[in-house]
Amino acid sequence: MKKLAALMMALVLVLTVVCASAADYPAKEDNVSYNVMIRMRPMNGDADQMNVFKQMEEKTNVHINFEQIAQAEWDDKISLMLGAGVDLPDALYSGYSMDSANLVKYGSQGILISLNQYIDEYMPNFKKMLEEHPEVKAAITAPDGNIYSLPFVRYDGLTGKIPGNLFMNKVWLDKLGLEVPTTIDELEKVLTAFKENDCNGNGEADEIPMTFKFLGSQRDLGSLFGMFGYADSLYDDSHLIVDDGKVIYVPATEGYKEACSYLYEHFFSKGLIDLEGFTMDKATYNAQNQGEVANIGSFFAWNVFDLGQVHMDEYVAIAPMTGPDGKCSWYYNQTYGIEPVGLVITNACKDPQYLLQWADLCYDFYYGMQLEYGCIDETLIDNGDGTYSYAETPEGLTYDEFVFGSTYPDSCLALTDDFYATMLPIPASAQAKDKINNELYLPYATTVSVPNLLFSEETTERLNLIGEDIKGLAKEKRAAWLAYGGVEEEWDAYIAQLETMGLAEYIQIYQDGYDVANGK
Repeated sequence: MKKLAALMMALVLVLTVVCASAADYPAKEDNVSYNVMIRMRPMNGDADQMNVFKQMEEKTNVHINFEQIAQAEWDDKISLMLGAGVDLPDALYSGYSMDSANLVKYGSQGILISLNQYIDEYMPNFKKMLEEHPEVKAAITAPDGNIYSLPFVRYDGLTGKIPGNLFMNKVWLDKLGLEVPTTIDELEKVLTAFKENDCNGNGEADEIPMTFKFLGSQRDLGSLFGMFGYADSLYDDSHLIVDDGKVIYVPATEGYKEACSYLYEHFFSKGLIDLEGFTMDKATYNAQNQGEVANIGSFFAWNVFDLGQVHMDEYVAIAPMTGPDGKCSWYYNQTYGIEPVGLVITNACKDPQYLLQWADLCYDFYYGMQLEYGCIDETLIDNGDGTYSYAETPEGLTYDEFVFGSTYPDSCLALTDDFYATMLPIPASAQAKDKINNELYLPYATTVSVPNLLFSEETTERLNLIGEDIKGLAKEKRAAWLAYGGVEEEWDAYIAQLETMGLAEYIQIYQDGYDVANGK
């Protein structure tokens, strides 16, 4: 019995040492340095001067030598560097630093290292997050079972799950004695009235009834297709959704054909939707409506101030409308909030365990909060009771400019429901969008995106090969049919061409990936 007790005590001591080593700081008694390439947005300040990184260094004795690369140069630079496999930094750091295809490609080639062996011993915060959120682990685990990246996770309600909202000029509606439209027929009548009347009162025929940005994520009009069946995907040009476990390519459905025909005949051909929407870039789109009087009747955006704050008070979000046959659906991005790539470590890194212990702090709410929303006493206020609030944004700055200048949002971190419920509410702008999504859009958000899926390098190459032609044809025809018509005459030939390009295989690859991810 004494031997058994001694054995148990020894086991407890071993476990205690192991657990302590996982959470003990500093990570190393002597300072250790790593070279990390970091992707910088135009609004970002100097990473070397950001207080959150100084706090993390003090906590861990890990110093980061940041090589700061402008966002516009990032993709080309890392593509050439990883392709050559030489002169690599120890790590690449940034949300959206590479796509899933390259993550798996360079991971399977050994250029990026697997993190699996380090998680249990050196990353207690990250390990706990994965245990509590298995959907995150599924999203970042490659087909070979390895985790090659640390993700960015932010669960701030419905804010980004329903990215595109439709806003309409309520001042114009009231002036014309019109109600907010609830059907597509009513929408046509409202936009016609916007076009035919001097709604802004400047004596000029400069009113644009509706504007959009073609395939421009939340600025696209894809959700209008939901009045005919499925909404078209807003966030990329994959056009893939999942309905009751079945992967569907929206541009090959009858409802899509009907939408293209109806929207051309009743809206585009009558000048009710701006044709400039097919060619505008993001900056041009967001620069609209900045004159002395408003000239936009309705627009698609993430939030009402996306087209500037000059006239934002004149607009209201409107709920999805029903189509000619009473159908109604809006786009829902089910995997928003999980970006698989936030930090990756290359094979040039020696002693990656200390760098990973530094990165594990990002998954501690205290540090993750400061990475995403700025440092305490700068952009955040410590309320003294374990909760925090937002400092007032200085006059002359937007909230994003205020925060991005002093910290590094969208990096590897995880701010989950528990965080927002106990430490810091979501920002006011996000709360406003979350409220709109809950009250107006959620009941109709039935067109659901395919979740993030990681494929093998071989499968990814096949998807890229056939997907490029499929996406290109869909994009070309979508623009042509909306702007100039002709979908009825060209539909059969279009479907035949998609089939020749390999559409059935394209869908099946995603179906197989979806089934595996869901344990089927």
